[in-house]
Amino acid sequence: MISNATLDRLVLEVLRADVLELRDVPKRVTNEEVANLPLNMQPFLYDASGNWGPGYLMIKGLVGNKPLIRCLGRYLALEIAEKWPTGIDFVAGNVTGGMILGWLISEELEVLLGKRTPFVYIRELRKTGGQKELITGYQKNREIPPGSSGLDMEELVNFAQTIANGAVCLREAGFVCTKGACILYYDNPVANKDLANAGIEMVSLLTLPRVIKVADQFGTHPKELLADYREFLKNPLQWQADRGLAHIEKGGTK
Repeated sequence: MISNATLDRLVLEVLRADVLELRDVPKRVTNEEVANLPLNMQPFLYDASGNWGPGYLMIKGLVGNKPLIRCLGRYLALEIAEKWPTGIDFVAGNVTGGMILGWLISEELEVLLGKRTPFVYIRELRKTGGQKELITGYQKNREIPPGSSGLDMEELVNFAQTIANGAVCLREAGFVCTKGACILYYDNPVANKDLANAGIEMVSLLTLPRVIKVADQFGTHPKELLADYREFLKNPLQWQADRGLAHIEKGGTK
């Protein structure tokens, strides 16, 4: 079990890497008005969910900081191995954020679990062209036979659609997937419900409530923006609706 003091220190390292961006979203704004706002007031549009929010952590950008991403990966692997000492046959990283982290985790788990832990990556579900494979790395791979159990990897999970879609891909390819992991979990009620419905149990190293707490404690970001981010986490869909923002079908963090 990793101590709270260590987790807070890791959060502070992430914050010092300047990957948390908060925006001062107006109390009332429509989808059509968003593009006309100054950038520092435009809400973020999150991944496949098509939902809006006031902040974003560019965890995947930490791949440029090799010492930090390796450190976070090692600690996350410790958490995974402690929770699931058996039952992980391979690691699947979702494109794009889960690819490099997933590879790192597969390497760490080989040491911690004492067995070969192959890696595959899951491509975008809407992929066209080429051989149109959604999962790369398992074809003709004797180490990953049908029925193997995969760990679905993301760098962060906010509304959980991407990781749930990854699990569906693995299951449709003949594998078992009930386990997911990420460095940062938003830990909001929408994501919790979606993960439960998808039959995915999560392990995360850090949570967004902890990030907000540490940012507030060390004054890394304006308190009023952190307070709004905290309110968002309580009920993300209500936060969105209260401002007049509507869900859109195709997301993508902007």
